[in-house]
Amino acid sequence: MPELHPLSDLSDDALDWQVLLHSGSASAADQARYQRWCQLSPAHAEAAREAEALWADIGQTNAAQIFVAEPAPRKRRWPLAIAASAVLAVAGIIGWQQVPVWTSDYHTGIGQRQVITLADGSRVTLNSGSALSLAFSDSERKVVLKAGEALFETASDLRPFVVEAGGEPVQGREAVFSVRRLASGPSVVLAEGEARVGTQAVAVANDARALTAWQRGKLIFNGKPLGQVLSELERYQHGRILISDHTLAALEVSGVFDLDEPEALLRTLEQRYNLKITYLPWLAVVH
Repeated sequence: MPELHPLSDLSDDALDWQVLLHSGSASAADQARYQRWCQLSPAHAEAAREAEALWADIGQTNAAQIFVAEPAPRKRRWPLAIAASAVLAVAGIIGWQQVPVWTSDYHTGIGQRQVITLADGSRVTLNSGSALSLAFSDSERKVVLKAGEALFETASDLRPFVVEAGGEPVQGREAVFSVRRLASGPSVVLAEGEARVGTQAVAVANDARALTAWQRGKLIFNGKPLGQVLSELERYQHGRILISDHTLAALEVSGVFDLDEPEALLRTLEQRYNLKITYLPWLAVVH
């Protein structure tokens, strides 16, 4: 089957260098240290080249993580509207995070990932809060994604591999692709092979490695608004994250984040960007 090469530890280090070098705070000494790091071995040099190319590709990714120049001091406010929103968020949180697991063959809880090998040899990686069922037959290999997101690495087989996730069906042929179920229909990222949504072909995404880095426990983003970053982070932890004002939501952040430590992002934001985070049951308010 096609193989989606995961980011290695060395690649993670190379990406960390890219975060620093593009943060606006890198010094000449940092630049020199990076050059020395690149020269440690051919593997280091290759990881650096791949990270530089990947970083150039992820300016528009919807995944997310931290590092940007420190903003100017800002007056902290907690409008009454935020308090009202907090009450509504807590009241609705249980229904908001429910996943239809009882009728699914496989499912993951919030913050969990699971790798499944199917009977045909295809491999599926379920993202946080996801659920799917299998409906294989003699004529097709159908997977129903009932919630969340999954990465599919399809094995060679005469039967088509079809993913139903609301809207048009997604079909992959000896492909590596992710499907995320949204209210508007499936969102598809193709890394290798061929895929179609209905009758429309899907192009291989230049930033597929970044967009599917969650399967290795990473979120990667470059210049994404804080509001989108926190919206993405909500998928990997219990409860809601609210922001107190639109200006703060537009703050651009970049970096690489470890999904196995979701609380670390909020702590880093609080320490680096002159933020305050108020924690309530099932709710964090950033202001």
